[in-house]
Amino acid sequence: MQDGCGEKKRGPWTGSLLQRRRRRAEVTMKKLTINEIAERAGVSKTTVSFYLNGKTNKMSDETKRRIQHIIDETGYEPNAAARAMKAKSSGMIGVILGDLADPYSCQALKGLEDAAGSQNIQVMVAGSGMNFNSEKEIVERMLKMGAEGFIIQSTYRFGMMAGSLEKKRRPIVYLDAKPYDYRGRCVKSNHYECVYQVITECIGKGYEDFMMFSDDFSTSSTGFESMQGYKDALQDAVRDGGTFYMAEGRRSGDVYEVLSQNLNLERRTLIYVADPPLYQVVYQALRRYPDYMELLKGRVGLIGFDCDGWTRMTTPPLAAIITPAYQEGVKAAEELMDILDGKKAEGDVVFKNIVKYRESVN
Repeated sequence: MQDGCGEKKRGPWTGSLLQRRRRRAEVTMKKLTINEIAERAGVSKTTVSFYLNGKTNKMSDETKRRIQHIIDETGYEPNAAARAMKAKSSGMIGVILGDLADPYSCQALKGLEDAAGSQNIQVMVAGSGMNFNSEKEIVERMLKMGAEGFIIQSTYRFGMMAGSLEKKRRPIVYLDAKPYDYRGRCVKSNHYECVYQVITECIGKGYEDFMMFSDDFSTSSTGFESMQGYKDALQDAVRDGGTFYMAEGRRSGDVYEVLSQNLNLERRTLIYVADPPLYQVVYQALRRYPDYMELLKGRVGLIGFDCDGWTRMTTPPLAAIITPAYQEGVKAAEELMDILDGKKAEGDVVFKNIVKYRESVN
């Protein structure tokens, strides 16, 4: 149909249909990636991978609808060349964590296994005890088993091993803790900034004395950052604070002995615990005081790291610094898979810890 000027008239929907077809053709020519689908849908790459592999039982209908709409609109098809390349690979990555029983490790491992599983990647897992010699032995063993890349919660000294892995083209993503001379990619939380902020705010709440309990992981960058945040906050406020290191296998009786010798119940004291498992031990030690309920609501403040939510179920509920360990695990796996796919990535990916001031800090 033509108008008086000899031009074709368009129906009310023709223009938009042509535009959609043109957009689809342009996107198809560009060969949309999973990352781009995830960005358009406002979800993670892992979520898209789960959808494409039919693992949607925990996915909302709205999320499934958004992803499918983008696939329909763009005509997305998985990259056959990438699939062929993966078929030639071992499909295995190595994961080395300090302590597999640690709450942080448990949550992070679940996240990275979920992310890797969405891409049909197998995960080999081992605990190093944050010991450099153990790290070396585990890496060598995993290489023989076909590991194509590594996610490592490393000691400071691991940089000595990282160079040889680079020569073998075995990429590394560090999780939570990294070597002192590291280069590459690291997924971590803002431990220094968060602890500094917590101690500063607690000074403002009127606490006079400060005690820090920590494990003996002096080989970990995470432990150093946490400790430094505590010390710098006190130094900047011209305050003193004690630091007490507890060896592995410590019990509440050992902590109670330290408390009985150093805790001045005449002054308001904040106890900060830098290690998630140790936080439970310190709490149990305080419970040995007959009036511990009153102590924790007044003269003694208690806060520490919690990765699995136990602090909200205590009596009274304990203040906590909550590390998003599961999300960090997911991100570490995604970063490593991207590097294995040819993407270059360097620097830190930093998650923010969440601070919950409950009844034990007021």
